[in-house]
Amino acid sequence: MNDTIEKKILSYEKQYKIIENSIVDVIWVVDVETMRFTYISPSVEALSGYTIEEIQQRPIEKHLVPESYQKAMAYLAEGHRKYKLGKNNKRKAEFELQHKDGSAFWVEVTAKFFKGENGKTQLFGVMRNISQQHAVEQQRNELLRKLEETLSLTKVLEAENEMLRGLLPICSGCKMIRDKNGKWWQVEEYVSMHSEADFSHTICPPCRKSIYPNFA
Repeated sequence: MNDTIEKKILSYEKQYKIIENSIVDVIWVVDVETMRFTYISPSVEALSGYTIEEIQQRPIEKHLVPESYQKAMAYLAEGHRKYKLGKNNKRKAEFELQHKDGSAFWVEVTAKFFKGENGKTQLFGVMRNISQQHAVEQQRNELLRKLEETLSLTKVLEAENEMLRGLLPICSGCKMIRDKNGKWWQVEEYVSMHSEADFSHTICPPCRKSIYPNFA
């Protein structure tokens, strides 16, 4: 009977190892008190470049970029507070991690608090690489930003075109422009008020000959 039970246990352990080694996502458990990984699946090496032993020996803050570490600590504190109030829902967030080769990559983390056999509060989580999705999202946001800028510029040009469209009452002598309220403006002032244009003054060849004949 004992041999049969032992064989079943060995069989289950083999099956567990096969499953553990074939999972792409990283499964982990963190001791909340010490902030150290008490378990992490072998897939972490493919994700981060670090072995299980290296991950467990290094402080968690060494694995995240500074901004994401601050975000993770706030995420942890808020989740722990809700856990103590009996609101232990799974939480999901995105963080930027540091690869062993020095590059950064993005992961999506889903985690939940639980009480371990030793009575200590622990955090169980699943982590997956979303760098590709994150890059696509960043590109999409950049395209939307450029599109908004283009649309905004188009609206400005349309507004300027609308304001400058039609006949403008201009003095045949001094060339001042009369607005709809009857007020007269210098051409530069009127155009500047009704468009994004700025003026820089120069002098054309005919005027140069007329005004400065000695320098023509």
